[in-house]
Amino acid sequence: MPRLAARRGLLSPGSLRRARGARRRRRARADRGGLRGRGRRRPARGLLADPGRQRARAPALRRGGRRDPVHEIPAPPAVSALALAACLALILLGGCATPQGDAPATLTGVRFAPVSPPRGTRQSNRELAEDFLDLTFALENGETLPALLRYERPVRIYMGSPELAEYAPDLAQLLLRIRREAGIDIARTDDPAKALIFIEAVPAHEIAAVFPTAACFIAPGERDWKGFRARAAETHPRWSAQKALGEAAIFLPTDSTPQDTRDCLAEEITQALGPANDLYRLPDSIWNDDNFHGMPTSFDMTILRALYQPELHSGMTREAVAAVLPRVLARTNPMGRNLAPRKRAPESRVWGDAIEAAQAPDAPREERIRAGLLATGLAAEMRPPDHRLGVAELALGRATLGRDPAFAAHQFAEAYAGFRDRLGPHDIRTAQAGVHLAALALGAGDTDSAIRLAERHMPDAVAYQNAILAASFMSIKAEALAAQGAEAAAAEARLDSLRWARYGFGDPDGALAREQIALAADLAEPRK
Repeated sequence: MPRLAARRGLLSPGSLRRARGARRRRRARADRGGLRGRGRRRPARGLLADPGRQRARAPALRRGGRRDPVHEIPAPPAVSALALAACLALILLGGCATPQGDAPATLTGVRFAPVSPPRGTRQSNRELAEDFLDLTFALENGETLPALLRYERPVRIYMGSPELAEYAPDLAQLLLRIRREAGIDIARTDDPAKALIFIEAVPAHEIAAVFPTAACFIAPGERDWKGFRARAAETHPRWSAQKALGEAAIFLPTDSTPQDTRDCLAEEITQALGPANDLYRLPDSIWNDDNFHGMPTSFDMTILRALYQPELHSGMTREAVAAVLPRVLARTNPMGRNLAPRKRAPESRVWGDAIEAAQAPDAPREERIRAGLLATGLAAEMRPPDHRLGVAELALGRATLGRDPAFAAHQFAEAYAGFRDRLGPHDIRTAQAGVHLAALALGAGDTDSAIRLAERHMPDAVAYQNAILAASFMSIKAEALAAQGAEAAAAEARLDSLRWARYGFGDPDGALAREQIALAADLAEPRK
């Protein structure tokens, strides 16, 4: 979720949270106040697909038609074949093992299937205790909450907006996971009088009037949009003033994509249960402003499970919680009892500012490059360096792609190798770096490497329930196959890409659905 910002005329300074990547002006940091929002997902322009490109390319890859990929990535003349080959060799020699464990979730017509991640996290409980305290007592602005906040009674959620009816199964799956994995008494109710959390769909332009760069946000002490807008700015409840969690409203835009809506539900509901902070240092959490994770992880559920143990209650001080936390975590995360804590670089506010500036979509290229260089340098100096270095390298690569493609390709390769070595070959961040390399390979005519990367990481995109990433990999694969003359296989990959794209990017005018139907019918025709 984004960092703090203020909106004049509606809320007091510090009570709005800015979406990741929005341009910021220097100001004094204040208490986060009453609003928290999730930034809009922003695929890299020129590398990943966007809705306009998806709709504009129908009917792509049909037999007898032009081959026109979702990813329109021209071969950069500044990238020599030798330079690109060196980058790709570094990657493709890194191993081609397939993900182990349960089969990944599959996407139905409109949503992902349920998942059942393992309970607990393979992390030292001493580290976990530090993360728990920072998530529940610290704010992004460096201030602290005076007391622990959580619900002290069963949590009931009311989602009455007709526009959100199709997401009822997604909400049900999320709440089932929270009950099973975190042990929290939480359920949906059809009676608003029994609810503590209210989910409402709101026109996007109205949300933008309050929080221009957020995809969604949560407001404590509210029940509906009308009441929220009627309240004077200075009377909005502030997180730092609460004694225990009570009523809260989550506002979602009516025209959001299925992917963003589901991700918003997951992040806002889990954070509404108590963890108030976001930490860039967490590699495996939805509570991280880099937005790589779209669903709660085993780490997140372990934190929630610990938060709702009987030894803890609202109003406890940080010191009191720290005293009982070792016992709580020994019971809730037994695999972490005997693990030694690792050396970790602390949270860096300066790095956070730099990475946000590097990803600001409307900032001049020079500003993004300078910020990307700063973020990369700061991350490289962390001891030890961690996933934040790869995040910075991806941002720097995107900022420099149009100016120095060879340099950008090197940044993407470094990010990929770093993610793979630190987090594993099938982590979501490794896959995200992989799609950048696959797109570059396609643009440079190395179709074999593009296909290999797409096939290697497509299961990862599905396992992490990232439809945008899945659509991107399949679109790259489709164009690579088409370039090799494998038209039937290319059409099959394009059809698969459309299936994912409708979920990830949305399809408000039905163009993707029509193309999907036409392409499916075309594939069903007997070939002469």
